[in-house]
Amino acid sequence: MIYLEDEETVIVCRHECPKIVTIGNVNVIEKTHEIIQLEISLNQLEKGGYPHFMLKKNFERPRTLRDCMRGRIDVDCKHIVLSGILDHKEPFCNAKRIIILACGTSWHAGRIGEYLLEEFCRIPVEVEYSSEFRHRNPVIYPDDVVIAISQSGETADTLAAINAAREAGAFVYGICNVVGSSIARNTHSGSYTHVGPRNRRASAKAFTAQLMVLAMMSLCIAREKKTISENRFLKLLKELNRIPDKVERIIRAGESIKTLLGIFTYARNFIYPGRDYNYPVI
Repeated sequence: MIYLEDEETVIVCRHECPKIVTIGNVNVIEKTHEIIQLEISLNQLEKGGYPHFMLKKNFERPRTLRDCMRGRIDVDCKHIVLSGILDHKEPFCNAKRIIILACGTSWHAGRIGEYLLEEFCRIPVEVEYSSEFRHRNPVIYPDDVVIAISQSGETADTLAAINAAREAGAFVYGICNVVGSSIARNTHSGSYTHVGPRNRRASAKAFTAQLMVLAMMSLCIAREKKTISENRFLKLLKELNRIPDKVERIIRAGESIKTLLGIFTYARNFIYPGRDYNYPVI
């Protein structure tokens, strides 16, 4: 993988290595970029014995959550270790406002993140569609923290919104899946979700992993700000650590779920009531 900067293009010749050049008004300047090797196994790109990818993704959710939490939640030592937060405590502890920028499914994850951050960190949060944020003249202050969420790390609208936030002097934190992606390279700090490659089906694993990162962030910041009691922090830490096992138990109830599907198949419409953390999911 080679990541291009703005105004760069690639010339690919049949018997030569690709050339990366910057196209200006007058001169053509050849450049050299680092080639990044992606760590992807063939099994991640195939159905792996499942009848379809959606089912495979649902069954992979517990493992995805464990991968997302690995090395970050330490129940025995009673810590959440997010280096992207701990190495930049000051912007988060002094933030007067947090702005979450995202598109699509990531925006819905951000809406739940709004509830988490406000409840535990006691910081006002605004959640914006990146596509709208970038096309107006938003008010951004240097003591704002901007959290950009993207599965690919290449969402064009979110990247443009990040640039506007950086120019205004805000601290920008990225939550994405792809190591070395444009959002990862254009933010001050961030966290990876570690969900593996996406196969262009509905975003299921990415959504749950984004929520896990936002939950860990909220508790980590709250502890640094002392807006959460130690007893509550430790209780929530243990509960957070149990989530992959709970998801696994739900998946094992596959036959019961199939029975319900037989009933729901013939329904003409659905009503989804929800409040508090469940409201953004609707």
